[in-house]
Amino acid sequence: MKYLLTSLLLLFFSACSTLSTNVDYDTQYNFTNVHTFAIVHKVKEGENSLTSERINKAIANTLKAKGLKEVDSKSADLVFLYHTHVQNKTDIYTDYQMVGYGRYGGMVISTPRAYNYDEGRLIIDAYNPKTNRTIYRAVATDELPEKKTPQEREAYINKIIAKTLENFPPKQ
Repeated sequence: MKYLLTSLLLLFFSACSTLSTNVDYDTQYNFTNVHTFAIVHKVKEGENSLTSERINKAIANTLKAKGLKEVDSKSADLVFLYHTHVQNKTDIYTDYQMVGYGRYGGMVISTPRAYNYDEGRLIIDAYNPKTNRTIYRAVATDELPEKKTPQEREAYINKIIAKTLENFPPKQ
């Protein structure tokens, strides 16, 4: 019974996710020759370096779990870089309510409502340092949930990176 309840809760919370991912890659590139990687990211002014460090660590751990070795950017088979963007968005929808009772009475009232949220986008590019060409791009977009502790933030970033790089390297 305990396992059934846990499974139902996980199913419920995963169904509420707004995370979407999109992947594009060079179909002519031979990903079987990729054994090493490097991550390059320059922290911009005003950027949260704690978040950047968490993203770097999550990308590195995900790629290492896939059997790749982290090296310096000069000797890497692929160099990964990423960009983040947060945008405040507003979703406007109409709520319809039936007012009145009885068989012949009543009317419908429509009430417009606005929902404000932050949408985050993470773009991970992998390029071949020998040709300087991007050969892989993964984009994750999600409505950013409020995370109050560093542990919650790290777990969320790990989940996003794992989902974003789930199918790397692509099966050809």
